Amino acid sequence: MLSFALALVGILAPVGSYASDPGPSACANITSQLGSSKVVNNRFSLKYHESTEYWSTPQGDHKPACIVYPTTSKDVSTILQSVRAADSRFAVKGGGHNPNDFFSSTDKGVLIDLSKLNKKSYDSETTLATYEPGGVFGNIYEYFEQFNRTVVGARLSGVGTGLALGGGMSYLSPQYGMACDSFRELEIVLPNGTIVTASNTTNTDLFFASRGGGGNAYGIVTKYTVQSRPIGEFWSGNLIYAFPQKDTVADAIGDFIQYNTDPKAAIIGTYEKLPTPDINLNLDEIIIMFLVYDGPDPGTAFDNFTSIPHLLDTSKIRSYPEVVDMPIPVATEISRGNNIFRVGVHYADNDEYKFALDKWRAWGEEHKGKYLLLSLDYQPVPKSLTDASKAQGGNAMDMPDGPWFWLNYLLTTPPGMSKTAVDAVRSSFRDMVESTGNAEGLPLFINDASADQHPLSTFSTYSRLQEIKQKYDPDNFFADKTGGWSFE
Repeated sequence: MLSFALALVGILAPVGSYASDPGPSACANITSQLGSSKVVNNRFSLKYHESTEYWSTPQGDHKPACIVYPTTSKDVSTILQSVRAADSRFAVKGGGHNPNDFFSSTDKGVLIDLSKLNKKSYDSETTLATYEPGGVFGNIYEYFEQFNRTVVGARLSGVGTGLALGGGMSYLSPQYGMACDSFRELEIVLPNGTIVTASNTTNTDLFFASRGGGGNAYGIVTKYTVQSRPIGEFWSGNLIYAFPQKDTVADAIGDFIQYNTDPKAAIIGTYEKLPTPDINLNLDEIIIMFLVYDGPDPGTAFDNFTSIPHLLDTSKIRSYPEVVDMPIPVATEISRGNNIFRVGVHYADNDEYKFALDKWRAWGEEHKGKYLLLSLDYQPVPKSLTDASKAQGGNAMDMPDGPWFWLNYLLTTPPGMSKTAVDAVRSSFRDMVESTGNAEGLPLFINDASADQHPLSTFSTYSRLQEIKQKYDPDNFFADKTGGWSFE
């Protein structure tokens, strides 16, 4: 009984009682400066539980010494300085959608939860929009809809704003470029705690690197000022196909990637493998097309998809917030699990879209029982997108002219699987993706990449990004004390 009582005291004790431990020491200092209302260290509290929920559930196994909820950039500065002084580990959490270990989670360190940084504004004279990093894009879209405007961001409402720092693919990207291309000014708290503004005229190197060049690698972004975009009605929906159309749909996707020239038309082509037996008929496989047109009438833009026999067609006129709720409003939440991403990149003028699909399908058949869900997503990068990016100054990816495409590979392993088994299936999954190769000269998409793929090294701007990283994080504080993309 005494040992239980002591253990309970250890869990609930004030963080200051562990002054020799970097995490609790940092937490005690932060609490003394920001007040106890902005710090949570009780692991049994609902607030602690909510902040340690992630889309990739293993990230929630990491237990921070405390969770801090800044409400201003000055708070973020104070937190970083306290973390530095204690030599503690830390992590920055926005929407918590990145599945890479320690990218937004920390064990025994300080978790900086940005959810209270959620202010938004719109200037009708300049048409510029601002939003802070807390919350998810669905909430941001709903706010700007009252002005008949939106911002370029995620394609699922439940994804956080950190997506934009990684590039950010949107249904509007064929017209306006990546999410990061719309940045006009960023407020950033540097690793040393200094609060700066980065734009095309101030701290221009930092602004360049923050547009798709490594997320929060150079500091913590506390406010985005972006070019907003006009918004109206969308023709959109999901087409769902059964196994007999598997190759027909792949050909239609390949044609769309190569030949579509309408920047208002956007797709995601998704192949899903289920753990059920296929009985040699591919009964375990479905195809879901996401078709989105900026306007009420797509004309012939999607004829090569709608002409293929399908099981279900949900297309109708929607508002933009409704578009990003396809196929269902809680898609992000219900897809939580032991998830990992990997990414591939390919040119459109060959049969690589088929080659990768065949490799993926064969792997899925060979590993039945070792996954809960297996998904392959085709994400076109048309020339209209790369032209729009270049017209706004380009981004850290230095995107070559389209058309080309990214492939997102998702693996969800079953609950209760041993770590040894999970590691083995992930290793095999990695080998399968690597066997499909990647096109030389094209960047991997860091929003969908696994940390071991070292996506930044595929950027033509990599050496420049390394120099910028060294300039703004000279003592490797961020590199050593939190997770993130490798610059080595």
